[in-house]
Amino acid sequence: MSETTTITIARATRQRLGRVTFNGKPLKTADETVAALIEEHERRQFWEAMDAIDPDEYEAQARDEGSWPIEGEYATEEQMIQAQETTA
Repeated sequence: MSETTTITIARATRQRLGRVTFNGKPLKTADETVAALIEEHERRQFWEAMDAIDPDEYEAQARDEGSWPIEGEYATEEQMIQAQETTA
């Protein structure tokens, strides 16, 4: 059984939580609603951070750290892409 706690929120906020939908479906509990809102917030933060990355700076840093893929490391993926392109 998971641990639970009580938080104080205004009635109006609780009512708003009850109207939140996720992917077009209402959520069953306040816990599900809060968890979904936190996940969405974290997802947005991640993509905002990704948008702020300069691809050239990222590549340069990854090369300096030795984590940038070298030629041939994507051989399997490249063959799959080529096979898809020839059948399309």
